[in-house]
Amino acid sequence: MKIRWLERIANISPYLILFTYIVGCIFCLLVDGMSYLINGSIIAIPVILGSFAFVLIKKRDLNLSGRTEVFLYNRSKSVMLFLLFYTLTILVLLITPAESKWGLLTILILYTIIFIQIVSRGLIPAVVLLEIMLTLAVTIYSYTLRPALYFGMTDIPPHMYMSTVTYLSGHVISGELGNYTYFPLYHVFVAISSHISGLDIQASLFVTTGLIFSSTVLFLYYLVNTIFHNEQISLIAALMYAMNADVVYYGTYMVTRTMAYVGFLILLYLLYSLTSPGVDAGNSAGRPVAWKFFVVITVIFILLVHQISTPMIIVLLGLLFIFELYIHDNIHVTPVFLMVPITLCASYWLFIAYSFLGELLPRTDLSLYQNIVFASVVNLGLSFLVNHVDALIIVFFAVTGAFYLLWKQQPRYSIVFGILGILAILLNVPNVLTMVFQLVTILRIDRFALLFLPFLAIVMGFGLYLFGRYLSDVKVPVRSVGILLVTLVVLYGIGSLGLVKSEADEMSYIRESFNQDEIVGFDHILRTVPSGSSLYSDYYTSRFFARPEIDQSERLGLPYYISYWMEDDLEASGERGYIILPDNQFHHGGLLFGKSDEFDPEGLQPYLPTEENTRMITGRLSTENKIYSNYGVDIYYSLN
Repeated sequence: MKIRWLERIANISPYLILFTYIVGCIFCLLVDGMSYLINGSIIAIPVILGSFAFVLIKKRDLNLSGRTEVFLYNRSKSVMLFLLFYTLTILVLLITPAESKWGLLTILILYTIIFIQIVSRGLIPAVVLLEIMLTLAVTIYSYTLRPALYFGMTDIPPHMYMSTVTYLSGHVISGELGNYTYFPLYHVFVAISSHISGLDIQASLFVTTGLIFSSTVLFLYYLVNTIFHNEQISLIAALMYAMNADVVYYGTYMVTRTMAYVGFLILLYLLYSLTSPGVDAGNSAGRPVAWKFFVVITVIFILLVHQISTPMIIVLLGLLFIFELYIHDNIHVTPVFLMVPITLCASYWLFIAYSFLGELLPRTDLSLYQNIVFASVVNLGLSFLVNHVDALIIVFFAVTGAFYLLWKQQPRYSIVFGILGILAILLNVPNVLTMVFQLVTILRIDRFALLFLPFLAIVMGFGLYLFGRYLSDVKVPVRSVGILLVTLVVLYGIGSLGLVKSEADEMSYIRESFNQDEIVGFDHILRTVPSGSSLYSDYYTSRFFARPEIDQSERLGLPYYISYWMEDDLEASGERGYIILPDNQFHHGGLLFGKSDEFDPEGLQPYLPTEENTRMITGRLSTENKIYSNYGVDIYYSLN
């Protein structure tokens, strides 16, 4: 029996969305936010279209056990074609510069080949699943292994330093390096993998974590197939997941919270595998003791990898418990299980890692929330459209899929995925929530949004499946259906891989890696500048030198420094020290200067290569004080 109020909400969804859009337009006009109105309208169009597409599709009341088959599948030719382009991709990535996009173009071809196999007759799911994992892995490595040092959002260098301390000392880091002494598994893992593989810390981190993240495709596939029992839906969801820009980004930025996310996906897979269809979760026969043991081990793993991920995962598990309780279907999250992470987290935080609670107190300051601050609009109009092509396609199919799940309610458990899919859209697609400074920077909803990426992929993949089934059901020519579906997937890949970007508003001072000349200059500092010296530099460089002193610094041979961010007046706050200027980056994009205050919306400001700024650098930094220079970095000794 259907849940009627959810069915009614799905039925009136187009009108609810139109009403919400009108209210949003009025609000933007009242606060003089034309930029929000323009970009919001661009996002709203596929939302509205997706809701009306749902209305059309539901009239056909499609059978979800069917398949969309628009191509003939030749096993040997398809595999050989994939291997040919996979080899070509590796060769292109090896011979082209790190900033080249030719390798990404061949990756797009790989994803297209995979999608054609999925919508073909006679496919072999295991082969396609392996191809998706291999393609995701090479996509991740194209970002992490080609530059001299990929750092993402700058957390990688500090984690490399803590992993190095763990590697050299043979035990977890001390409290002098922060509260990660209570959450050490990530650094222990990187150190051990470096010992076993014989690779240095940097190579070991990227190689091993890239492989681990690629395996999330496998867990997502089995999770979806457990509910829908449709290999095509599961493979499409896995492919849409692997192609998602945020998924690729977190695959490259495999820090502690991303490792906790991998643990969360494994935990979901274990929970859904424990209860087979038709077996109640309370039946102990349906839950082997060994699997329960693995569930507890996974919870402990998550707890010891990242501080804040555990309570976020508990909240999400709590939502799953509430939804499952309401729909009266198979229960995967029981009250008994829910008490396991709650008890472990509360006990560990209160009795062992209690010092970490002090770091959370500044975020509870009510004065931070008195005035809501909206982020400034960087890309407007056409540039926003070009830079968010993938988001538009995600929204269209995800809205269609989510509302259809709420309406169809077959299998019944899919209602849970429909609700979580709507929440995933709100958290991961540009909207008013992602523009509020307090939500993004202080409360860090982006870390919560990471946990919803699997559900976003599920509703998007399901929406794409529905779209193909609908076109076939209304007797659209098979060739036309195939061309249209492949075109949409290619457009999605172009947007998610960043093959087309608007040049007008591209922020070239935002970067994710250092080049070889910069690393050579940094190594010169590590070799020659005395430990304990003050270093003044831009934001990204200062994060590289986030190497505080510990008791064992001298014994382990680890240089340590006091690193400061420079402000736009180029004044060094201390009495003397070394100024590090990435000169090439300044002239080709700019630098980020500012104050080290994460709660200040204006904390970081671009220092662009204007004539005025160039003259200021020339006037403030004397060539007589320059002690080192190469194509990438200039180093000055300042006496102030």
